[in-house]
Amino acid sequence: MLTEASKKLANEFLSNLKAALGQKRVKFDSKLIRRQSQLYRFYIKNKTHFLFVHAGCGKEFFEIPSPGQDISHFVTLENMDWAVILLREPKVKDRPLGFLIPHDDFINMKSGFRMNRVGQIKIRERDLLLKYQFNNWDTFFRLLHL
Repeated sequence: MLTEASKKLANEFLSNLKAALGQKRVKFDSKLIRRQSQLYRFYIKNKTHFLFVHAGCGKEFFEIPSPGQDISHFVTLENMDWAVILLREPKVKDRPLGFLIPHDDFINMKSGFRMNRVGQIKIRERDLLLKYQFNNWDTFFRLLHL
């Protein structure tokens, strides 16, 4: 279940993402597809991205639903373009902080993650590689290949 703080953090991130893309003069459209898994569909530069946006508030780990089942209903395996975004509370307002893990890497890493009692994947922040970390929009866009 999402807390109000994590919902607020995710909503701020999405709002700031839209503003940052607007400054780059990139057309941006998003739609929440599945609320329980926080799956969003983004259209950026005539390309569709599916992003799971999860916020962690004050803990050293994230708990997220498994993305594999939710995404298979929307795209075929050869056309999959999705990533998991794990957000942290930023120290500077309007600057994102977190991790963006592309689908291939997430699938490869999934075996190292643990499951909690309700079937959510438990990801410890210390187990994530620095190559997935972003702390500004330029790094985020680079990870998203924009």
